[in-house]
Amino acid sequence: AMNATYSGWRGAIMVAFNQLLCWDQYFSIGGALRHVEFDPTPGTFNCANFPASVSTAPIQAMEISLYPAYNVLSKMIHADPEMRKDIMCIGGTSQWPATIFRGIDQWGERYGYILVDPIGGAIGAFSTGDGISTGGQSRTPICKLPNVEHTEQTFPLLFLYRKEVIDSGGAGKFRGGLSAESCFIPHRTDAITQDTLSSGNAIPTSPGMMAGYPGSVNVYKFKRATDIFERLKQRRIPGDIAELKGEEVTLALRQENFIQKPGDVYAVIWSAAGGFGDPLERDPEKVRDDVIEQRSVSAEAAREIYGVVITSDERVDAPATTKLRAGRREANRRKDGAVQKLDGKIIARVTENLDVRRDGSGLRTACAKCAADLGPVRDNYKDHCVRRESDVNTANPNIGDYRRYIDERPVFRQFSCPGCGALVENEVARTDDPVLRDIELDIR
Repeated sequence: AMNATYSGWRGAIMVAFNQLLCWDQYFSIGGALRHVEFDPTPGTFNCANFPASVSTAPIQAMEISLYPAYNVLSKMIHADPEMRKDIMCIGGTSQWPATIFRGIDQWGERYGYILVDPIGGAIGAFSTGDGISTGGQSRTPICKLPNVEHTEQTFPLLFLYRKEVIDSGGAGKFRGGLSAESCFIPHRTDAITQDTLSSGNAIPTSPGMMAGYPGSVNVYKFKRATDIFERLKQRRIPGDIAELKGEEVTLALRQENFIQKPGDVYAVIWSAAGGFGDPLERDPEKVRDDVIEQRSVSAEAAREIYGVVITSDERVDAPATTKLRAGRREANRRKDGAVQKLDGKIIARVTENLDVRRDGSGLRTACAKCAADLGPVRDNYKDHCVRRESDVNTANPNIGDYRRYIDERPVFRQFSCPGCGALVENEVARTDDPVLRDIELDIR
């Protein structure tokens, strides 16, 4: 049921075209459509033939087709200084974590619905600033996060909390927006029958761009037979499902007809947005504001990801921060020092971190920070970078144990300049996957 037809695939991609290239046309994309050539492969996941099932295409195959298009198009237009301002990284709820519930409501009537809260999404980072926490799904023109009290009035649910999730937004020079978590129990009903339908719970589906880190993944949390009613009697409302005693249950991502009883607590977290640029280039005072004022980033992530040291009196320790960041970059440099620097004319600023320069041997890719040679433009620049691989949860503190859902180990690959150690790009892949070639240039 995950498949999409050709029209669904094409329409999904045009959503990204509309937002990045035609936002001034007020959703009239017919003109742009005439200038785009589509080359589908019939009979595939996102171009299915009859009689393939396509019932969940809008929140499965079409989103899988849509959201990568944001980063692809953004890299295509980055070389133009004016269009560069419109770049936007992949947003939150890039795969919808569906929670479908039904049963007999508080008035004895049958009901059925889907938890709409993930429409709160998050907006991805821009090339000029941070994304927007719970700013909606970027693909949806008008996103209205449901009022909790209206949901409780309409359905037999009682919300324990709904909150933004710290560290969920992808790290970067500009940070991706945070996602949120909704947690509820049945109320004035004997039980609720639940289904799950989700992807992107093991591997992030909102990758960052140009060295930005990915947003967090979708998460289902379910605890059976908890002590929630004892706590409520004591007027102790939990701020997180982890505070409750009970049996932790791992829900499958296609699980049907499981029962939630009044003492069972269910929390749903939707994916956050990707970040833009190297986190080590984020203004330390902005990181301090993230940690102390906005509470969007933890002190641990500030140090481990952003390289910012915050003192006990809540100030940035500037000397320690400078030293920590310099040490990180030094560790990423090529150790033998045999790095050629290019001094030819800059032809294009391809990404935040890459230039194309013309020298005596032709067109070559160079680090935008120090002009280190990263090979001829016909090569994959990543092959000339210093490469590091680590567990995927180093990409975002909210990524859990992948073994709950998949067998093959995913890794977080980072590609740094061999000359100055600046981070050039990241990617999430399986251990045996070839290195992604994300940029191919046709410059003459």
